[in-house]
Amino acid sequence: MAVSSSSPLPKTLKIGIVGFGPFGLFLAKTMIKQGHTLTVTSRSDYSQLCDRLGISFFRGMDEFLEAENDVIMICTSILSLKEVVMALPLGRLKRPALFADVLSVKEYPREVLLKVLREESDVLCTHPMFGPESGKDGWNGLSFMFERVRIRDEAICSSFLHIFQSEAAECWKCHVKNMINWLPGVSFLLTLSAGTGCSQQDGTLTLLFNRTLSEMEIESTPIDTKNFQTLLQLKDGTIRDSFDLYSGLFVYNKYAKQELKNLGLAVEKVRQKLEKVNEENLS
Repeated sequence: MAVSSSSPLPKTLKIGIVGFGPFGLFLAKTMIKQGHTLTVTSRSDYSQLCDRLGISFFRGMDEFLEAENDVIMICTSILSLKEVVMALPLGRLKRPALFADVLSVKEYPREVLLKVLREESDVLCTHPMFGPESGKDGWNGLSFMFERVRIRDEAICSSFLHIFQSEAAECWKCHVKNMINWLPGVSFLLTLSAGTGCSQQDGTLTLLFNRTLSEMEIESTPIDTKNFQTLLQLKDGTIRDSFDLYSGLFVYNKYAKQELKNLGLAVEKVRQKLEKVNEENLS
């Protein structure tokens, strides 16, 4: 569905990024390309990198929050989210801002942001379903999900969402209930915890399977089949993500433990079938 004619025109934003690891840097490069002004704060010193990119880097949270950002984008690890958000000196904000997270689980950051942030702060929970590896050649056709948790400033929110919309040309459709919009190039979903939970299940299964392949230490051979090469690509793509990301998804995704159990049951079912065939052939 095309954007409504009543939607506010996108504006150039001042975006503050909390946590400047690989994913924060990945998103920042596209935001800079689009002409947005960025500020960054992070536990590690990224001042030299930020200087090269034209980004203002703040070691202190006080100065960062006083920089009058339109949007404060949370790019921390899942495991450190609560600690980081609770440590924000929110009294330093000179005006209300939109807080947007980009974590790979959604119910947990939603709960934390609503609990910690002041009532006047807008909250947008998002899940870009891509990263530095899958999005290295652009975001065309890749999916982005969001929930407008608490939005008063429609212009700021729409402009932030437009960053992702404008980078995609085709849609990948995820069948989840409460889909509210369908824009060229990107699928937008209202309630990430509603319906079947397909995005959470998809991410959990992918990581479980790929981490399992990693533990098996599978390696390329001179006679790889195409299917085996695909497995190697899956393994290599996941290993580039930190174990903090994987463990955070497991701890704060309510589907994860069940999917881990389901995977174990499925492997056991296949093993039993093979054992049965083996016994029949030996009898």
